Amino acid sequence: MATKTKRLLEVLLVSCEMTGVPEKALLKSRNLGSVDLVWPRAGIAKKSAAREFVFARGKVDFTGEPWAKRVLFREEVEDHTALMVSVSEPVSVQKLRKFVQLAAKYALKQGADFVEKAMLGYADLASAPVDALAAMVGEKDAPKPIAQGVLDLPSLPEEGAEMVVQVPLFRPKILKRHQVGTLTLLLRA
Repeated sequence: MATKTKRLLEVLLVSCEMTGVPEKALLKSRNLGSVDLVWPRAGIAKKSAAREFVFARGKVDFTGEPWAKRVLFREEVEDHTALMVSVSEPVSVQKLRKFVQLAAKYALKQGADFVEKAMLGYADLASAPVDALAAMVGEKDAPKPIAQGVLDLPSLPEEGAEMVVQVPLFRPKILKRHQVGTLTLLLRA
């Protein structure tokens, strides 16, 4: 049986271009972009990251931003993995606020799970305030996706190397699939 090698993989945003989406709002809009790292290693089904994409004429360039805003993941990966991408419809400030609330809600739920595991025997008591706060923080009102894509990564860059990958984006739930955009990412090992 072949041994699986773990490699630290850093995934950074480079750019996103939407050419085949008819929304005029992409001339200047705020959208939510999410990227999932699928099965980075055994026991971890998915790691997710999301952030605001500010489009100008259907394009957004992340290269001028600080590393802390461009980095999506810094994860150990075993051999084969994949990236799943979604770009939402343009969002209003109110929807952006709701997204932040929902993100806070899930972060608080993760905190509750951690407290439950860390305080064995006192789990319900210790996590109750975090659970209550999580229940109060947000409600589900996620924007609809206008483009989605999946890219398998059967091979990763060699240790110390970089690789630029492009995730093709398609309209969701459209039978006749044609590419409507591309998300470009930088992979560092």
